[in-house]
Amino acid sequence: MRYNSPSTQLALVGITVFLIEGVRRLLYNYLALWSPKNDNVGFNSYLPDGIVAVVSGIVCIFLINLTGFRYIYVFFGLTNVLYACSMVVMFHNGWTAFQDASLIIGIVGNYASRVATLVIVLAYPSEKWKARALAIFLLIEYLSNALGDIITFHGFESSTKTERYHVSIVYLAISCLGPFVALLVAPSHEVIRDNGVYILSPETNLKTEFIETAKIFTSKKMLLMIPYMFSYPMLFGIANMKLPDKLFIAMYDVGKILVLFMGQLLDLPWSNRRTRGTLGLLILALFFFVSLGLTTSARYHHYDMTGFDKTWPEDKVNNFMFQAVVKEQYKMVAILLFFAGIASGFIEIFGYWLMGTLTNDVKASARFVGTFHSFMALGGIVGFQTIQYHDSAYNPRVAPYYVATGLTILSFVLIFFVVREIPDSNDWSLERIAHKEELVDLESAEAIATISDVKYSR
Repeated sequence: MRYNSPSTQLALVGITVFLIEGVRRLLYNYLALWSPKNDNVGFNSYLPDGIVAVVSGIVCIFLINLTGFRYIYVFFGLTNVLYACSMVVMFHNGWTAFQDASLIIGIVGNYASRVATLVIVLAYPSEKWKARALAIFLLIEYLSNALGDIITFHGFESSTKTERYHVSIVYLAISCLGPFVALLVAPSHEVIRDNGVYILSPETNLKTEFIETAKIFTSKKMLLMIPYMFSYPMLFGIANMKLPDKLFIAMYDVGKILVLFMGQLLDLPWSNRRTRGTLGLLILALFFFVSLGLTTSARYHHYDMTGFDKTWPEDKVNNFMFQAVVKEQYKMVAILLFFAGIASGFIEIFGYWLMGTLTNDVKASARFVGTFHSFMALGGIVGFQTIQYHDSAYNPRVAPYYVATGLTILSFVLIFFVVREIPDSNDWSLERIAHKEELVDLESAEAIATISDVKYSR
């Protein structure tokens, strides 16, 4: 394999992501002594983290396009080493201030690395591998979370402080490898496909980035996608019941891992890409409505709320609701979370894949992914903060739940019109481009962007 081939660079990015982000997710809750929660990867119930996520999505567009991927990964690798050091210090002498500071520093690096990874995975693979490559990289996140939950649950029951201290040292040693591997990641403009054509990564500057990023919000397709980005995280936040139970967490984790199925569906060449996208949207909607139906049924169930006080702290409220569910609807909620995991994973991969069909330009892809990331985080903030000020977490007869549900359903309708305009370029070649075969409008921005990976050269 050539060093500057897309496949080699994807492999290097995969190793980097695992050493930095994958291992971190494996051990994060275990070492931080935090109980796993059935939160989504893309947003956070903690308001400051959510605000940082919203801002970082847009900021990362400029960081990635102006500095390149290598420096993003090196920065995140160094912040991860800093965090690993803080864990060793905490277990050695109990000092937590270092941990708190390193955690804050690492938030921006974490979000920047995630956006950078998604951009690479959408821009580097050939058309017929985009969805499967995306599924594999999302699986690194999801599977790391799932295994991390298992480690955490087991650790809460059996491990000692000394054992955690030893694990933190191993974590530090592994973390130190990340920045060195990240240095091997080549600049995007040096990546060359097997046919000798460069990955499309045009030169840019700060002024150009401001102008092109602003243009995103004038794009018809992007405007149709914004409700899709925003609505499900909002609904997830409003409807979410954080129940600290092994089976609930496991069912949600397993559901998200099925994202591999959607990756296969969107890539297998049994039909044109537009048809596969339409079928993928229908399957996504099916799992969403199953999840929604189960969630609504669980929320309308009349639990024994004797003694409940909504002024209790969050942990006490969650424990009370957990006990109520265990007594009355344990199995149903476990199945509910399984379908919620499938729906959230499918919604994420489908949205990113859809943006990957619109352009092969690395810079343009960064603008799409950064915007998607920000609106997804914003939806999560609105959803989670809504249940902080309303009784909507335990009373389904309130406006926010219905508004979020209606907006999510509407977003599927709007996204269908984007799917209808997917350019089918899976088997385009230089010869077909020369003869303008099956090209409705060769001069359109969408057509030029789609074929640029085989047409562009330096």
